[in-house]
Amino acid sequence: MLSAEALAAARRRGLRPVLWTAWGRDWTRTATPASVLAALAPGLRGGATVLLHDSDCTSAPGSWRAALGALPGLVARCADLGLQVGPLREHGVR
Repeated sequence: MLSAEALAAARRRGLRPVLWTAWGRDWTRTATPASVLAALAPGLRGGATVLLHDSDCTSAPGSWRAALGALPGLVARCADLGLQVGPLREHGVR
């Protein structure tokens, strides 16, 4: 959640908050690579920021595997759409 306090703290540290435009919903117990891809699909477009989780410290145990399993399909889908996949720093966000 982006509160006024969090935004002010980020500004004091020279950071720019970035929110996601495509959300994999990968933290749930029932998440699968296919369900993650299905959740991401509507938000995939040029300049999109994809949210996936690389740990399960606050989610269902082992749920990170759904995000990891979705990556090859995500990259392929982006290529099919003519989109490039890269780190956030390549979006011009600092």
